Amino acid sequence: MMVRIACAALALFLMVSSPLVAAPAQLLEALGRWNLDYGETHCIAMRDYGSREHPITLGIIPAPNGETYELLIARKRSGPLFAEELQGSVDFGTRPIKAWLLHYGAKGSKVDIYKYRISAAEMTQAQAAKSVTFHLKGASDTAFKLDVMPVLLEGLQKCTDDLKDYWSIGRERNGSVATPANGDVRRVFTSNDYPAEAMNRGQEGTAQFLLLINEKGFVVGCHVVKASGVPVLDAMGCIVLQERAKFKPARDPSGKPVRSSTVTPPVSWRIAS
Repeated sequence: MMVRIACAALALFLMVSSPLVAAPAQLLEALGRWNLDYGETHCIAMRDYGSREHPITLGIIPAPNGETYELLIARKRSGPLFAEELQGSVDFGTRPIKAWLLHYGAKGSKVDIYKYRISAAEMTQAQAAKSVTFHLKGASDTAFKLDVMPVLLEGLQKCTDDLKDYWSIGRERNGSVATPANGDVRRVFTSNDYPAEAMNRGQEGTAQFLLLINEKGFVVGCHVVKASGVPVLDAMGCIVLQERAKFKPARDPSGKPVRSSTVTPPVSWRIAS
């Protein structure tokens, strides 16, 4: 009898003292097919999940040079006025991929967006994935059921290849661009551009950007090619460059202005001491 009591007491102790294991997130079912959009400055695949009354959109956006992917979750509700930087991970069922992300509200509309950024090498895990789970530190996970991923990723790769040709990315030696675009991007930044959140955290970093430049010399697309390690700094870098940078457009062998791309020199964010 004494043994039984001891065992029962031990079992009760283990039940009380053992940490609770969080239940896995419920897989959201798709409401329709993937929509693959061949945009002028980017490729994007989007799909709605959950309920038709309150759908959640999953988006996949490869960078034009194919080196990174942005994965976004969008809900129809008000997001934060200023972008906030958060810590999380993406899991295709193989292993969690640690990722910093941005949480922000879309301008001019009530859309709440979480945007994760991972490398192309990490994105290969999606090839055989049946689901993807997004983890956000201090919040519940969001999980989506996946299918037809090999076909979808192949379509995104074809779109990216077409985009490279359209903007002469990596095609500088084929003769279509005789004179590259010319401009100094470092002068467009001011101390007022430093994001308050990064300033308050004492965050610094250096980034480089891939810019898509049209025939008039305007920057119509911006993508991070070397991340600073601080997503809010990278996002602000693209905002400033698209709003203020101006180039002498690239020209073809006949002297006609043409579309082109360029990678910026390192852009460093430093807090004055």
